[in-house]
Amino acid sequence: MNTTTRIRQELLVEHIFDIGKFQFYPNIILGEFAEGVHVTKANALQPILLAEKIYGDARPFVYLSHRLNSYSMDPVGYGEVVGMFPNFTGFAIVSTNKYRRMLANLERLFIKRPIEVFHTLEDAFLWADELLQEENLKSRV
Repeated sequence: MNTTTRIRQELLVEHIFDIGKFQFYPNIILGEFAEGVHVTKANALQPILLAEKIYGDARPFVYLSHRLNSYSMDPVGYGEVVGMFPNFTGFAIVSTNKYRRMLANLERLFIKRPIEVFHTLEDAFLWADELLQEENLKSRV
């Protein structure tokens, strides 16, 4: 996973699980699922538990899905996982593949948070930073 951007993010931890690679930053998770995997809540439990440990239920975070590989997902689990994190602020999809980008419309049905689609990781990181800043301002009011 290439995360070379002009954004200076402090990488807290990187883990490679059977389902893919996950990088955890102070307020951003960057996930890249492995080629051919079928993602379910059950087999995504390791990165979910790690996110709980890092962010708890208070620290706001954005999930960036770097879609380099072809894989499938069980959309039913989306709502359950999102419900576990009241601090889940937004979701970005990074892909140049037209089909993978179109899937965002389906995902909007299950994820009731801001969702955007980007061609580059840099743009996704910029959007996540802006979204987190807005969230921070709202929480101060």
